[in-house]
Amino acid sequence: MKAIIITSFCLLIGWMQAKSQSIDSFFKAKQDQHQLNGAVLLAEKGKVVFQSTGGYADFASKKLNNANSRFNLASISKTFTAVAVLQLKDKGKLKLDDHVVKYLPRFPYPEISIRQLLSHTSGLPDIEIYGYLVGLNNDMIVTNKNVMEALRKWDKGLLFKPGDNYRYSNPGYSVLALLVEKLSGTSFADYLHRNIFIPAQMTKIYLWLPTKTSVYHNPDTALVKLNVQSAWYEKDFAAIDSVGQYRYFIYNCAGTYGEKNIISTTADLLKFDQALFSGRLLKASTLQQTFTPVRLNSGQIWYAEHMDTMLGEGRGSYGLGFEIFEQPGFGKSVGHGGFMGGLATFYLHNLAKNQTVIAYQNTSGRQFGNLVTAAIYLLNHRALYQRKFKESLTRIYGHTMKTQGVDAATVVMDELRSDTGQYELKEQEMSQLGGDFL
Repeated sequence: MKAIIITSFCLLIGWMQAKSQSIDSFFKAKQDQHQLNGAVLLAEKGKVVFQSTGGYADFASKKLNNANSRFNLASISKTFTAVAVLQLKDKGKLKLDDHVVKYLPRFPYPEISIRQLLSHTSGLPDIEIYGYLVGLNNDMIVTNKNVMEALRKWDKGLLFKPGDNYRYSNPGYSVLALLVEKLSGTSFADYLHRNIFIPAQMTKIYLWLPTKTSVYHNPDTALVKLNVQSAWYEKDFAAIDSVGQYRYFIYNCAGTYGEKNIISTTADLLKFDQALFSGRLLKASTLQQTFTPVRLNSGQIWYAEHMDTMLGEGRGSYGLGFEIFEQPGFGKSVGHGGFMGGLATFYLHNLAKNQTVIAYQNTSGRQFGNLVTAAIYLLNHRALYQRKFKESLTRIYGHTMKTQGVDAATVVMDELRSDTGQYELKEQEMSQLGGDFL
């Protein structure tokens, strides 16, 4: 019996080492191909099995990403807001089917419930509601103090009757943050710190409240810089604050919270994951509600056209502040993706296998989905699922035109356009290229 136990233990160690090596090899290759520009952390049963960083935290200074680099969680922040609201539910301070106006009388839609805000079935529009205020003052940074005013001045009404459909709404989560403040009698930042960050033992996380002087210059030296390819004739990345087309999203709309602006490392987000699933933050019955797909007024479960970020077979739905992933061979997972100009984030917890995937990227791009999909496949010894993305012929053509001239660009176009397996040419991108040159 002792020999069997020793043999089994040795086989287990060998299996774990082989898995670690395959994961390491994959992500090392992605670093070499400049497709990992951020941080990845994989865990099983709360224990880290792989952690890696790659690329630059700041392209201009060539400062590298490292394990202590902090990223704006973007929409992963919604999971924290949801937990805060659900904690208040557990304490008897609210009911999920209460109408929001019961607690926030200035909210202009008396038919919308707290549950509908949490599940994005309220019919509220997205950040276009702030366009009126920014139009009056294009140097304005919208904050949560402006959310009610923006909603009250919005003259196009709800997108649908609350509960009839699903439509992602960032302002809805800003309203939920205001609700937390009203019922707790404290600031949202203080509530998160006392009721989530401290119980989860998170020490490198905070809610960022940007001002005009800090939107582009956050004093936190561990916070990464966001980068984009600024025009269709550029191949290199540039700091997003130098690209005017993103100004409304990353400057004017930078100051709201509840839907974004929680700043964290990968390690601290894992601590949140452990605290959530060990019962330190919510009751077990509440977690079960949280991870139940939303049903519309029709009685039908809402399913997305495709899973957020995650590729391959499966379908996605939404619960209460958490996305839900149902994948053949993997079972049910929950988590959230996040996106801002120059940034992509992803958090997933597989309920059956107790596996966690956390990934941040401070250059947004199509390859991010491949990275997070590979992570869950590698953790489970499955053949890799990788979507092949064709290279944009528009970007090659534009860059060649800028650096070598029109004639050289024409030659490149003629040589490559027939290779439709490797390159793609899109009319919309060519139109944007023309605009960029103008």
